[in-house]
Amino acid sequence: MSFKKAVSLILVLTMIFTFAPSAFAIDTGTQYSTSSPDGTLTATMYLEGGQLYYSVTKNGATIVEKSRLGLKTTATDFYSGMSFVSTSTTSWNNTYSIPGGKKSVNEDNAVQREYAVSKGSAQLIIYMRVYDDGFGFRYAIPGMGEAFIEKEYTEYNFPNGTGGWGHPPVNTYEGTWQYYSPTALNTSTISMPFLASINNNSYWALFTEANVFNADGTYCPSILTGSAGQNMRFSCGADQALYGTQIQVALPFQSPYRAVIVTDNLNDLVNSTLVQNLNPESKIADTSWIKPGISAWSWWSEDYYGDPNVPEGYREVPYSYERQKDYVDFAASMGWEYVTVDAGWVKWTDGTIEDLVQYAETKDVGIFIWASPYVHTPYGASRMNLRKWASWGIKGVKVDMTANESQVGMSFLESVADYAAELKLMVYYHNSTKPGGEERTWPNVISSEGVLGSERYKLYWPPAPTAVHNTTLPFTRNVLGSMDYTPVALSNTNKNTTQGHQLAMSVVYESKIQNYADSIDIYANWKGTELLRVVPASWDETKLLDGFPGTHAVMARRSGSDWYIGAMTVGARTVTIPLSSLNLEPGDYTAYVYKDGATGESITKEISTVTASSTLTIPLLATGGAAVLISRNTVPSMPEDPYTYYEAENATLTGSANVVSCVNCSNGYKVGNMGSNAGAVEFNVTVPAAGAYKVKVNYLAVGERLPNYSLNGGPNTLLNIRLDSGSWNVVRSYVTTMNLNAGSNTIKFSYPNWGAEIDNIGILVP
Repeated sequence: MSFKKAVSLILVLTMIFTFAPSAFAIDTGTQYSTSSPDGTLTATMYLEGGQLYYSVTKNGATIVEKSRLGLKTTATDFYSGMSFVSTSTTSWNNTYSIPGGKKSVNEDNAVQREYAVSKGSAQLIIYMRVYDDGFGFRYAIPGMGEAFIEKEYTEYNFPNGTGGWGHPPVNTYEGTWQYYSPTALNTSTISMPFLASINNNSYWALFTEANVFNADGTYCPSILTGSAGQNMRFSCGADQALYGTQIQVALPFQSPYRAVIVTDNLNDLVNSTLVQNLNPESKIADTSWIKPGISAWSWWSEDYYGDPNVPEGYREVPYSYERQKDYVDFAASMGWEYVTVDAGWVKWTDGTIEDLVQYAETKDVGIFIWASPYVHTPYGASRMNLRKWASWGIKGVKVDMTANESQVGMSFLESVADYAAELKLMVYYHNSTKPGGEERTWPNVISSEGVLGSERYKLYWPPAPTAVHNTTLPFTRNVLGSMDYTPVALSNTNKNTTQGHQLAMSVVYESKIQNYADSIDIYANWKGTELLRVVPASWDETKLLDGFPGTHAVMARRSGSDWYIGAMTVGARTVTIPLSSLNLEPGDYTAYVYKDGATGESITKEISTVTASSTLTIPLLATGGAAVLISRNTVPSMPEDPYTYYEAENATLTGSANVVSCVNCSNGYKVGNMGSNAGAVEFNVTVPAAGAYKVKVNYLAVGERLPNYSLNGGPNTLLNIRLDSGSWNVVRSYVTTMNLNAGSNTIKFSYPNWGAEIDNIGILVP
């Protein structure tokens, strides 16, 4: 049922109730049951002693014990003294599509019961929708004018022995996911979603809410508070109290849906679109301009704002138009759709966003820019600024610092989505609330953070995500909608997962804009980058092949005829993947397998011919992972590299400098012990003519290690390589310009103190 139809029905019922409420009164003690289209899930409403309850079963097994319903307004307390007025049911079976996401077509097949109850002259309507994979209910108050809601009585009474996964409330939803025992639930306050294991994993129930920030700012996001007897009660988060203890709403009023996905297996849970189904239909008729994609992004790897370990003058590296052009060039070479320019673009002195947009258009790359909710600042996502930015030709905005779990916060999110849609701008939110399926109404809202992700790997922002946390997300947060975790972080020194684990995230985690965390100077030298070049940001089909919250996840996603598989684990394990589960066509396919190397700081690549009857067996290290492409036509490869390279192991070494094995280096070797006892490496390079040449230095370092270089025996010049590679096993690039003579030249690198290790150098000859 559309939102307009629902409102119309409320108005009709209001007229009926106003003129003859007593004529429709039903004795207390009456109960009504509503079953899903396939008959497996049943929600029952009770009115006992004037109090309203409900319960839910799946295949006859109890999912929610008899639990309270109701609201308290300043005018009427719908806690007791209620009578049924009327009830009716409707059903529908529709399909719809949203640009991007975990599947190309969503099915909205539901039975809805409308319950009208009264207390005196006041009415309350409860809409209970039942799906094969869950249920949702909402409150409605008919009438005109306004109302003030003081309390919500909604509760979930879990069956005895129910435990599950959640995290403590935080308005950014950047909490560490953990398991709560049945006893712990009784005394815990938890953010939603909350994943409950019922009857020893016989059933899974993901408790959340839907249609929150696209409901005209009528309500706040909610949290769950436990009490004795496995009872969890709804209440607003702490932010709402900043604006008063009451929720002011306009009549007629509808609350967000209290939504619960209920399945007997984790694959159905992962594939559920129940939260999207509970939202109004799209307000955007033509969605052809909404294009999911991959984005290059420099903030995580190159913005060290606030890091006390980095000198003040080097904390704002992305504040450079020229540097963002490098990101555009790399995105274009990778076939990526976007570059996300984070905070700092207002401070550029060498160019503007307008200049970058024009440059990016020549490369077929779109630009997203960072914005904030502080509308009176240059970054503020005000109507005036959104209009101005749209005129520059940007494709979308990343609206940050939106953590405000209140009516005011939700109203802001909706206003941005609404006006951005009018301007044909895509939007994603950071430091944000969880998604509640609102992208069905506003498909230009292509992702949100709402998760503790790679951002927290930055050294000065603990806690870092763990493998337990990471392997819980596919069954919790990411079920609700796109998740901007910003995966594939390689250059952080506080690593607690393998490179294979990080690469797997590009498949396991779904986001309609996938911002890869690390620097283009890291990805340019990494074996896994060739797979990142072909992994899409939208999917036709998703299958969970294996997994369990907090232990492992093996996810397969299809784009066209290509299948991508991501595997992540906490403990060391061997995953077995029968390709028969993918419904491949007859004939040969090629499997490209990228898995953990001998250590967590490398990956290996294997290529084999497979068919639908083949089985892949992949060993994973502890906190490890793997990523796989099964294809007939797509061949992962690195972008064409125009540089001519000179290997360090073939150069002239002096002092203590020596050749060291290096699994991630170009030829398996690097030169180390630089700087100690006059350790140095001298390259002999040849160019066709005198002039300024770009020179790329591929190096490995932990911490700042500034080298000197000497051209053709001349004086030393300091090279300001401020950014390390995060590991002695990760290669990073740095490009500078040197004036070379025609013919042969020598370039000698040395360090006044302990130095970086060098893989090779490249010369760009026009």
